[in-house]
Amino acid sequence: MHLWLRREGIVLPAVNYTRAAERTIVWKLPVYNTVHHILTNPIYAGAYVFGRTGSKVTIEAGRKRILRGVRRDRTDWEVLLIDHHEGYLSWHDFERNQRLITDNATSKGLMPRGALRRGELLLGGLLRCGHCGRKLHVSYSGSNGNTGRYHCRGAQLNHGTDPCIGFGSLRVDQAISTEVLQRLQPLGIEAAVKAIKTSAAQAGEKRRHLELALEQARYEAAHARRQYDAVDPDNRLVAGELERRWNTALAVVRELA
Repeated sequence: MHLWLRREGIVLPAVNYTRAAERTIVWKLPVYNTVHHILTNPIYAGAYVFGRTGSKVTIEAGRKRILRGVRRDRTDWEVLLIDHHEGYLSWHDFERNQRLITDNATSKGLMPRGALRRGELLLGGLLRCGHCGRKLHVSYSGSNGNTGRYHCRGAQLNHGTDPCIGFGSLRVDQAISTEVLQRLQPLGIEAAVKAIKTSAAQAGEKRRHLELALEQARYEAAHARRQYDAVDPDNRLVAGELERRWNTALAVVRELA
């Protein structure tokens, strides 16, 4: 959404702080944080919230330090009034969007789930810029669209500055591939043997399940036949129902055999 707004030239209001401590509203192309704050604010979904942030006290070098603006979990919010006013979307859609935003985060935590990356570059979504620390973007060019390149556009997209760095993917991916193969080669044969044993064990277990299922089906077919043989032929309704059950059991046996 952020890239689409900038591409379409859609401006959003922002607060401009001056040296005279005055605040004015200006309209400009949005940055990523602005769009993110809008989409993650409960007001956007018609809810009133109070106490989303709090303070945290820490001790550093023997002195107390108070950190303000620490985000709280939703369960710790002081007030949450759903459907407080008319929103742009329902609370259900808002919560679903929060899960999508969390899953697509590519710069939070040590093991983010991350948005899906297209293409075949080996290190897509893994490299970070040495200047600004943002994750590098991936682009493709060439006649077949298979020539990859890593580059940093985080500052450019968010703040309109110049790109940081950029380089081709061929040498980097080849060097990483060679190193990975050298590390994994001693484990290759052992892993292949384990895979074969696991596959054989799974096949044997599946065959055993099929044998037990066939044995059960044959028993049920024999039981249905005995019931059919024991019924009074003059009782046609009961005989017809037992014959139907017998035929169904025989069909199951034929399917498993």
